[in-house]
Amino acid sequence: MSATADLVITNGDAAGELLRHTLQGAEVLPWRDVLHEGPVPLTATLEELTAIRIEYLAGAGGGDIGAIEFELTARDRGLAMSPDFGRVVLWFEHDLYDQLQLLQVLDWFAAHPRSEADTLVLVQTEDYIGRQEPEAIEELASTGEAVTEGQLALANGAWAAFRQATPEACTSLLGQDLSALPFLRPSVLRMLEELPGTDGLSRTERHMLAIADAGSVTALALFVAVQKQEEAVFMGDWSFWRLLDALALADEPLIAGLEAAPFQHDVPELAKAYLTSRLGHLSRQGGPLRCHRLGGASRRRSVVGRHASHQRCAMALGPDGREAHPRS
Repeated sequence: MSATADLVITNGDAAGELLRHTLQGAEVLPWRDVLHEGPVPLTATLEELTAIRIEYLAGAGGGDIGAIEFELTARDRGLAMSPDFGRVVLWFEHDLYDQLQLLQVLDWFAAHPRSEADTLVLVQTEDYIGRQEPEAIEELASTGEAVTEGQLALANGAWAAFRQATPEACTSLLGQDLSALPFLRPSVLRMLEELPGTDGLSRTERHMLAIADAGSVTALALFVAVQKQEEAVFMGDWSFWRLLDALALADEPLIAGLEAAPFQHDVPELAKAYLTSRLGHLSRQGGPLRCHRLGGASRRRSVVGRHASHQRCAMALGPDGREAHPRS
């Protein structure tokens, strides 16, 4: 590698391939991790957190544990080699998936500052990098700006808040000036909407049931329809199928008609049966949905740092991220 070359860090493989072919001479490092899924606890090192993420992603059906371990540990080694590059250029989008990755990367650079501050550069876009034409990538590259101390400090605090065991620290971010990272505030709000509301459902689950209630719809069409409800699409199909499986396979299911669940991407016949299943909404009987109706302790999510259990739902948050009421 050349000391004058760029190391480009971006969200995943689609964006990475496009940047690799468009930005001549750059080394591209896809971040890949789905940080809005599963545990992201406070740890002393990146390596400790990566080990936790590998175990979670493999256990949740994200792929072969050996392949996941290879990808994420190679990613960490690539990050550790960043001082060998003339510049590090961060390319991230506006949605929750990307903003969490950006916080993690900036937090690392806050702890491992570059010898020349203006050689850490940030390119942010309100559109999806992997969908761009090469000409648009070249234009976006010219908008990159050196990361400031204020951005590093904000990312450090926000990343720590995200990794707390309960959502109060993330909620408190909304009372702070987040303008140094312009897409952070809407991402925090969207993240908090995935906590159970007063009906015991996340925003995504609420949309899923409303669409299924309106008429028979296939699993694939449901995914597309829910994505259209998002101001900034962040959830991939793997995360979506996990939510759908939970609603259909719970002790008291809220979705009917899902075939070949849970989703199995490596068995084409079963995957096709799953995606073409025609779904319906099973209405619950009386009163708000209680946490245990979604499968109790077997159904756990991590939206903020560690697992927040539907079974004990410490608080219910409204769409503005404020506490709606304590839940017993």
